[in-house]
Amino acid sequence: MLLPQDAALNSLAVLETILSQIPMGLILFDRGFNHRKVFKIRLAYGHHLLCRAKGNAVFYYLPKPKEHPKRGRKRKYGQRVYVPQMHFRNRQLKGQRVSVAEAQVLTKRCPEKVRLVVKRVRLKKGTPYRYFMVYTTDLELPIETILHYYRLRWELEIAFRDTKQNVGFDAYQVQSHKSISRLVQLSVVAASILQWLFVQLQSPPASIPVDEVLEVLGIHGYHPKKLTRGLMQASLCYLFFLKRFSATTARDPFSKKIGQRSDKPSSPG
Repeated sequence: MLLPQDAALNSLAVLETILSQIPMGLILFDRGFNHRKVFKIRLAYGHHLLCRAKGNAVFYYLPKPKEHPKRGRKRKYGQRVYVPQMHFRNRQLKGQRVSVAEAQVLTKRCPEKVRLVVKRVRLKKGTPYRYFMVYTTDLELPIETILHYYRLRWELEIAFRDTKQNVGFDAYQVQSHKSISRLVQLSVVAASILQWLFVQLQSPPASIPVDEVLEVLGIHGYHPKKLTRGLMQASLCYLFFLKRFSATTARDPFSKKIGQRSDKPSSPG
């Protein structure tokens, strides 16, 4: 805690410390970070940003020459962007056909000109469109890359959640800087070993259906597209339990798929 008495100033100070220690590049922000002060600090260190816009975000087109008044200060913002009236085109993104629109715009949240990318989806025929909006200060970044990068951000969120829930990242009582640093590194190492062990138990790797894992573990109402680290840990515990307390694992359908090589690795401890 740099400034414990002021949470807002403390967050900005921590962000400035982080930005000063990493090489210049593209930084992804969640929509909760749509704040001009945050983006100004980012600009001071030469980083580009990629951020999701809130549903009520306001964007403006660049002012045209004829919109400038004859007297007084030149107009900074042009007409307001009305998202449903943007020019949408169909694009192929990872084998899927998506409807996307883009424009170079201005927003009061960011001091620089940004590139706004909007993807619209319709869940059912006849229902209104839903709009997913992201913007970046990197004006040369392709649309497909922008959407792909932000999609990867959610996988990082899942990784953080699983690290907290399964390897004790948030269940600590240390207070010194050195102890916290050690705990963070050990948690990341533990998460990496967990995933490595899970891959080693597969033959071939990445061949385990998610639905099969959920069914055997008795998990209902949760249907992820990929196996999370939490499911990996539960799967490993299940296999080691069978290895220690069951005479055979061949009768279990889950062990047939995951435990094909369960006799090779030794039990922990």
